[in-house]
Amino acid sequence: MQGLITLDFGNSHPHAGLFQKNNHKWDLIKVTPLAELSIFLNQLGMNADNSSVVVCEVKSREEEITKLQEQGFLITRVKDYWKGSRFAGMPVSYKETLGEDRLIEAFFTFKKDKTPTLIIDAGTFVTMDVVSEAGFMGGYIIPGIHSYFDSFQKGEKLKEVELNFIKQDGLPKETKEAMAGSYAAFAALAKMIISDNQIRKILITGGGSSSWEPFFEEEKKTLVVETHPHLIHWALHYWMTTQIEIL
Repeated sequence: MQGLITLDFGNSHPHAGLFQKNNHKWDLIKVTPLAELSIFLNQLGMNADNSSVVVCEVKSREEEITKLQEQGFLITRVKDYWKGSRFAGMPVSYKETLGEDRLIEAFFTFKKDKTPTLIIDAGTFVTMDVVSEAGFMGGYIIPGIHSYFDSFQKGEKLKEVELNFIKQDGLPKETKEAMAGSYAAFAALAKMIISDNQIRKILITGGGSSSWEPFFEEEKKTLVVETHPHLIHWALHYWMTTQIEIL
C-alpha cells in the first residue's frame, strides 16, 4: 500500500483526504476533519514510511505542519511552486494573491476538462472562477451563505429571524423570505459569468454545494452541470502525482 494525505487548510474547517494506492489504483478512502486525522491514520496504517503529504494553505497552520514533520512525513506545499504567471504549465491571469485552493482546483479542471468551465466553490466564502483552454481567467469572491446570514445580526428586527436558505419565484412577501431569497442575487452574477465567458460546464464543490445546485436546473438543458464534493482533494492528488512525484 502507498498513501497520500491531502491537507486543505482553508479559512475554516481544515480537513484531510486520505488516499491509498493498491494494485496501481488510487482510491480516496476518507475525508476527515484535521482534528481527527491521527485517528484515521492509525486505523488505516498510514505513516511516514508509506505515505507523503501535500498541503494547500489559505490559512497558515505551521503548528500542524511541524507535528507532521516531526513524525517524519515528507511535506509538499503548493505555495512553494506558485510564482504568479504560470502554474505547472497553466497560464494564470491573476495576481499572486490568488488562493492556493482556487489555483489547484483550476489546474485540475484545466488539465482534465479542456472546456470553458465555471468553478463554484461554496465554502466559508464562495468563489466563482473561470477556467478555459487559455488557463485561469479570473473570478469573484462573495460571502458564503452562513457568513451572509450572520451579517443580518446587526439589524434589530432581523437578528431574531430564523433563516433557512430557499430558492423562490416572485417577490418575497415576508422578512424571512426577503432575507434568505436575496442570496439569489449572487446566482444572477454566476449566470452573467456563464453568458459572458461562453461557459460549457459548471463545476460545484464545497460544503455549501447543495444550496447552489438548485440555481442551475435550467442550465442543465444546455450545459454540463456537475457536483464534485471533494474536488480540492482530488486536485491536490492529481497535481502531486503528475507534477511533483510519480506515485
